Amino acid sequence: MTAALGEPALGDPSARSPLPFIVLAAGRSSRMGRPKPLLPWRGRTFLQHVCAAARAGGADPILVVAADPPGLAAAAGPLGPVRWVACPDADLGQSASLRTGLRAAIAAAPAAAAILVGLADQVGLEPRAVEAILAAVAHGGADAWVAAYSDAPEVPGHPVALGPAVWPAAQQLAGDAGARALLASLGRRLQSVPLPALWRPQDCDTPADYAALLAAEARVATGPSPGPGAGIP
Repeated sequence: MTAALGEPALGDPSARSPLPFIVLAAGRSSRMGRPKPLLPWRGRTFLQHVCAAARAGGADPILVVAADPPGLAAAAGPLGPVRWVACPDADLGQSASLRTGLRAAIAAAPAAAAILVGLADQVGLEPRAVEAILAAVAHGGADAWVAAYSDAPEVPGHPVALGPAVWPAAQQLAGDAGARALLASLGRRLQSVPLPALWRPQDCDTPADYAALLAAEARVATGPSPGPGAGIP
């Protein structure tokens, strides 16, 4: 496989083993005012998009952590093969969802070289980003891996991959900060995987974020306005 200019070389896909991918979808969406995983975008819900990207990127199984799995499953639209994981203490913050997802992923794949984590409220996850993280894990040499998008490579991005060495600490996390502090503590044991800025998924936390996302899509759909004299022979 030959990478296009500016894209990471992903190597031979046959050399990479599928790894579990946890989708954190148990948040309260308090700032949005409605469940973010169910927001429509490009004809599908946010949750459908992230599950499809994880699967297309080579992750397996895909585990969706939700406060109410039956309710979310009924409203999210077809997701393909996923494993639902209930998180009854989701109100305790993102770390509770992460702990719950990790326990389920470890039970599903105890020998996995790493477990990937993504967010249901980040739209536009690129399957090639998932592939790149899987390739980095296969290469080894770290305890955790984060996406480093070229527009802000110093800011750890998703997807994140957590190796077995950090699973015990990750299962002790508390609060709503997720694994940020844990990742920062790893030093050289954390590997940043360079990725193009165009692959960065977009945070969508508020109604203003969502309105901006839809407005950007509308501009792309309509294209640039024709210039003076356009269409005149």
